[in-house]
Amino acid sequence: MAQVSNSFETYDAVGNRETLADYIAMITPEETPFVSLIGKETVAGIKPEWQTDVLASPNASNNVPEGNSYVYDTISPTTRVGNYCQISEKAFAITRTQEKVAKAGRKSEVARILAKRGVELRIDQEVILLANQASSAGSGNSASNRTSGGFRAWLATNDALGSGGASGGFNTSTNVVDAATNGTQRAFSKTLLDGVIRDTFVAGGNPRVIMTSPYNKTVFSGFMADSSVAPQRYETPKKDQTTIVAAADVYLSDFGTLTVVPNRQMARAGAAYCRNVFIIDATMVSQGVLRPIEQHTPAETADAEQRVLNTEYTLVVKNEAAHGCIADTYGFTSGS
Repeated sequence: MAQVSNSFETYDAVGNRETLADYIAMITPEETPFVSLIGKETVAGIKPEWQTDVLASPNASNNVPEGNSYVYDTISPTTRVGNYCQISEKAFAITRTQEKVAKAGRKSEVARILAKRGVELRIDQEVILLANQASSAGSGNSASNRTSGGFRAWLATNDALGSGGASGGFNTSTNVVDAATNGTQRAFSKTLLDGVIRDTFVAGGNPRVIMTSPYNKTVFSGFMADSSVAPQRYETPKKDQTTIVAAADVYLSDFGTLTVVPNRQMARAGAAYCRNVFIIDATMVSQGVLRPIEQHTPAETADAEQRVLNTEYTLVVKNEAAHGCIADTYGFTSGS
């Protein structure tokens, strides 16, 4: 169709108002399931320490004669373990002009970025505390920084490893947490899950949560097709629509019921974080907080609003044998 001759259109006009919506849409997930699960406790130094102990193995030959002359057993000392606090921060600067001008979707640029950076800092803590990160005392003067041993690095008693993999764990010789050595990746399976849950139970743990990457959550739901799993059956309501049940969220194992929690932050952090499936006893791990997240306003050095958010924290694994890990799985895709 032809346009009416000499029509004045938007391409010619000067002064048409913008139609920028007065909101900012953000879809990025902000939940932190691991940090939320384990809770927090206050620590009073840069290297909090605690002690662990174990019971002796059962003695099936524990019988003595009448009038027995006592023989005293050797007493093993407790094991002293600990972790270093690390500092994480987010810093930003907004020019005072940008803070003053009229804006769409927010009144204050400082307030918007402050809230956003706070969420990002908490997400950083989520992946750091789950990571296969060794602990380090650092060396001062910014040569190297203190780091907290991550959850994967701590777990050594009940970790099922791929070929060539090696456990990390607390090193009593160096008094630091060593990172685990990655092995050859393989598919997450019901057999692997059952084995680690059993090992954790025998060691004395009572895990109630399976935390996994989104991809491995879909693999877990596929366990319903296993021949040893009872099939799900539902009566179809006469008036309602039929629902296809293609997911499972709770696992009734031989040693207790565990809830399966997919962690989106593991996938966002990358394939290195998705290769581990964690079996967690939430009563035996917590986030140690030396300094909670705080806002600081540095001395004015420019015509800008400057803010810093920082926190100092660590991971307190009260006894790593209470937990388990299926390591070296394809957790990001079917081949990575």
